This record gives sequence, C-alpha cells and structure tokens, in this order.
Amino acid sequence: MFKKNSDASREISYTPVSAPPPACTSIYVHQCGTEKCAKGHSFGPAIREHYLIHCVFSGKGKFFDGEHTYYLRKGQGFLIVPKIVTFYQADMEQPWEYGWVGFSGSDAGHILRQCGIGRERPVFDFSKVEEVKSCIERIVVQHGTGGNSFETTSSVFLFFSLIQSNDSRKFSGLGTFDRAADYIHKNYSYPLTIPEVAGFAGVTRSQLFRIFKQTLGVSPQEYLIRIRLQNAVRLMRTTGLSVTEILYSCGFNDPSHFSRQFKLRYGVTPSEYLKTVRENGLSAPIGD
Repeated sequence: MFKKNSDASREISYTPVSAPPPACTSIYVHQCGTEKCAKGHSFGPAIREHYLIHCVFSGKGKFFDGEHTYYLRKGQGFLIVPKIVTFYQADMEQPWEYGWVGFSGSDAGHILRQCGIGRERPVFDFSKVEEVKSCIERIVVQHGTGGNSFETTSSVFLFFSLIQSNDSRKFSGLGTFDRAADYIHKNYSYPLTIPEVAGFAGVTRSQLFRIFKQTLGVSPQEYLIRIRLQNAVRLMRTTGLSVTEILYSCGFNDPSHFSRQFKLRYGVTPSEYLKTVRENGLSAPIGD
C-alpha cells in the first residue's frame, strides 16, 4: 500500500495494480484507495481497462461519462465502465473525499446488475457512508498486504452489498418467479417448503402462488414436485442408484408418496421404469 500527501489538502491512500489470484477470477481487485482531493483536482479525460466505482464520503464534485454530466455529493457514487472515456473533478469550494474500488472478473457485470448500477445508470446513492468508507479502507489494507485473497473477496462482496440500490432488492412479476424457481432448482434435494421459497423471493406464500399460476399455470408445490421427479428420472437413467437412494436424493422422504407422484406423472411406478431402463438403456421412453 502506498500513501501520498503532496499538499495539505490532498491525501491519498491506494494499492497498485496486481495480477488476479487464480482462486478469485470471478471477481478481483485491480486497484483501490481513498483520497481527500484538492480544490478542482481532476482526472481525465481517459479510459479504464476495468470497472471502477467511486463513493463520495464528503464534499462535492462532478462526473462526465461521455454523454452526461452528473453533480455528486456525500452519499453518492459513480461507475466507470471499461473502454469509456470519462472525466471527474472535485468542487472548487467543497472538494470531495472519496474512496474507490477498481475490479474485473467473470461475474463483474452480473454483480453490477444486481446492484442496480450500469452504463445506463452510472450514478447511485448509498446511505451507510461510514460503513462504505470503512469497508473500502479494509479492502485497501487487505489488497495491499497481498494476504488471503478470499478475505479480500469477502470484503469486496460486502462493499457491493452496501451500495446495492433499494430498487434492485425488490422483486416482482417475472423477476420474483425467476428468483423462486432458481432457489427450487438449487435446493430441491433438501426438505424444502414453499413458505421458505416465498421468504427467499421476498413475497408471501399467496403472492408466490399467484405468480407461479400466472407464469406456468401450476402452483409452487406442483413445480417443486415436477423438478424432483425430473431429477429422479435423470438419476435412474444415468446412475446405478436404487429407487430408495434416488427418492431421498431428490428431496422425497416418503417412498409411497414418491411412488404415487411418479406414477401419476409418468404412468408407471419408479421400480417399473428403473427396471425398463436397466434392461433397455436410455432408449426407455418416458414423458416429461
């Protein structure tokens, strides 16, 4: 970590560019730091090769993203997108103090979308100014020492959680369905309940029921059973597991309930279908 203090009104703390650790290529830090800017201090016009987020802790300044000029104050931040010419400057009367995190990674774009930030919406508000400042300062220390890369990554994800917009946390319509369906697909093998799915999606059980009915024409419970049965068929066709092992692996806890649901959907019992698969291989037909 390097520190500069070229004059009384400008203090900088930052870490230099470093190669990403192989274990953290989904998101990794290029550079991070904090700065108390001098009056009128500016950077650009220039481009960056990675994403760069600045968060304003105090004072004011302006940011130009190539199309629009934004005037920012305490509790606001801005995103610089790779390959886009930008310019930013501290106010002449009340120069800003800010912190920044520069990052790349295979998940960077997705994470920014989850935060509600992007090329079309580069400026955002955040309420927990001191927490954001403390988080960036922690990233500066962790990244600068070249220590545990997972510890740094955890702090970066905390940073994203602190700047995530309230609007991006709200789920409605198809967005709620996607969130609930994804949760079911990832957890069908556990003793999952519909109230648990609804809670994860941020809606009530009755709201989730209406959304599934409108989207697929089935209830969440029916959808959960369908996913469990589809995966049971997959295991029958691709593994040597027994019916009992398969039913428990797919989230069922009652053999008779599993057999009843399987026959209701496919017209044969699990044992009958498994026998056909073992005798005829993957050519054994079955409905979806």
